[in-house]
This record gives sequence, C-alpha cells and structure tokens, in this order.
Amino acid sequence: MTNTMKIIWPLILISYFSLFVFGLTDNIRGPLFLDILNDFQVSDSKGSWMFALGSISGFFASRLARYLLFRVTRRLILQAASLLMSLSLVGLALSPNFNIFLIFSFLFGISSGIIGLIPNILVPLGSPENKKQQLLSGLHAMYGISSLIAPLMVAGMDMLFHKWRYIFGLVALIPFMLFLYSLHPSHNEHHANPEKKSTVHHSFKFFHSKAQIYLAFMLSFAVCSEVMMSSRLALFMRRVWNYDLEQSSLYVTYFFIALLLSRLLFTAKKFNLSIINQLSISLVSTALMLVCGLMVHPFFLVIAGFCISPFFPLTISLLSNEFPEDMDSAVSMIMTVDSFMLAFMHLFIGKLTDNFGINHAFYYALFFLSTSLVFAQAYSFFFKKNT
Repeated sequence: MTNTMKIIWPLILISYFSLFVFGLTDNIRGPLFLDILNDFQVSDSKGSWMFALGSISGFFASRLARYLLFRVTRRLILQAASLLMSLSLVGLALSPNFNIFLIFSFLFGISSGIIGLIPNILVPLGSPENKKQQLLSGLHAMYGISSLIAPLMVAGMDMLFHKWRYIFGLVALIPFMLFLYSLHPSHNEHHANPEKKSTVHHSFKFFHSKAQIYLAFMLSFAVCSEVMMSSRLALFMRRVWNYDLEQSSLYVTYFFIALLLSRLLFTAKKFNLSIINQLSISLVSTALMLVCGLMVHPFFLVIAGFCISPFFPLTISLLSNEFPEDMDSAVSMIMTVDSFMLAFMHLFIGKLTDNFGINHAFYYALFFLSTSLVFAQAYSFFFKKNT
C-alpha cells in the first residue's frame, strides 16, 4: 500500500459496523452474569464456563475462518457469522437449563470470533499507509462505543422487562441488521477473490510464524486483563460495594466511556513514540491504576480501562507493519491464541472467585499485565525488526 491509496470506505464501514455488533453482544453478558447464575442456580466457577466456552469456540472460529478465507469471500464469511450469532442469542434466551445455555454459548463464541476477526483484516486492506493506525484505532473505538451502550441498554431493558432472557432475544436483532447491511451492492467489488490469496498462503514463512505466535501471546495476556476487568467489574461492584444491577451497570458504563475516549484519542492523534514504547506505557499505567482501584477507590479501575484500551489496535497496527502481505494469517493466529488464553482466564478467575472472592481474584490481572510487558520489551531482541 502506498500513501497515494484512497480509503476504501465500504470496507471501513462494514468493519466498523461489525465490531460495533461484536462489542455490543460481547458486553451484555457481564452485567447479567449474576442474574444468570441465580436463575440457573450455579456457582461462579461453573458459571464461568459461559465465558470460557465462548472463548474456546473462538479457537475453532479462527481456524475455520482461516480455512474459509482461501475459499470464499470475506463478506460471505461475515454474513454466515451474523446469522449464526442471531440464532445463538435466541438460543441463549430460550435455554431451559444451563447445559443448553452452554451449547449456545459455544455457538455464540464461534460467530463472535469470526465477526471480531474479519474487520481486523478488512481495515488494513482498505486503509492507506499513513491512515492505517488511526483507522484501526477508530475501528476499536467502535468496540468502545458499543461496549459503552451495552450496560446502559441492559440497565434500561432490565427496568422494562426484569428478565435477562428478553435482553438476549432483543439483541439478536442487531447481528441480523449487520447481515442485511452486508447485502448492499456497494460491497460487491471490494472483497478479494480467494484464489488471489493462495500465493500468500503458500509463501507463509516459519520465521513469520514464530513472530506471529510471539505477538499473539503478548496481546493475549493484555487482553486477558482487559476482559477480566470488563466482564467481572459489575460482579465486583455488586459483591464488594453492594451495588444493584442498575448501579453496577452504570459503573461498567464508566469503564467503557474511558475505553472509548482513549481509542478516540488514538484515532485523532498519531503519537511519535514507537509502537513498542506505546504498548509498554499502556501496560504499566494500567497496572498502576488497577492497584489503586483495588486499594484506594474503584474509580481507578475505570481509568485502567482508559490505559489498556489502545493496546489492541496498536498491536494490530504493529502486525500490519510486520506482515503487510500476510494479515489473514497474522490476525487468525492472534485470535487462536487469544481464544485459549481467555478460556483459561475465565475458568481460573471463576475458581479464584469461588475460593477467595472477586476482590482477591482481581489482583491476578497484574500477572497478565506484567507478562505482556516482558513480551513487548523483548520483541526486538528476539525478532530483529524496526518497530
């Protein structure tokens, strides 16, 4: 790509809409977690399987997507995932017991994994080099916007219906709207014929494979800390600070406001620091705010959301710089490792919550952050790249 390339807006718009859907559906579960546990009468550790299975299925989603990317268009993959997500959300709403709920959680994870993956491929393809980092930050700002809306929507719907099942059922309409939008003819000419990508697949180098795996683990440790905070913050506020559903949902909203503001900042401004240094600052500041949030006041957890927010889009930007001709493989590797790491995190935190309480479990986010920091600082040492 060159700086004279124009922005391909159909690719950008469908990517932004996709990540909006991904963020909205992904973040309605956290505020409703305690209600789902109470309805099915299950423990924290068993209830954590609803998150863990969604993450495990993300592995299958990334492998399936990588297989399909060389056989059908990205738009067709996105359309199938949108319909599957609508179906799985309806299934969650109608589940008669927790085992059935987990089956649909698995299906939801597959659809969510694909919808979260495809935009990270499309935006670099539709962006000129000098706008790529900002458009990627804008992409993940859409996740921030939808994550901000999700707890507010949950609180509003709960006031109207007092049933978590109705909320899942109504939200199922949103991925169906994504499917309808994808049918617009403006998208017809902008999705690559899969045969054109086969040369990239065959020229995949083992050196690149090692670097991609390394960056995938670096990102996944950071994402574990972010998802742990966002998915368990409502539970933390309800159990430690005795907030009700509406109050705890509002606190989750504050968290995502901070996340959104941070990504908007990185969308509007490109910083002169190297990407590795920006990643390191993000991790260190998040760890400091997390400690303050647990020891001083929980509002510092909101600021932690601001600090960790740019990590994902910055890493995707780093990947697109390192592997400009192999983004399909690179993003697929990210999602594969991320799926297993998040599954481990959810089960681990669920068990810790059962044994020691949610307050103590939150401290383990520091392990994830510090490990990611070590990976970030050592990247240039192991892989002689200009970062």
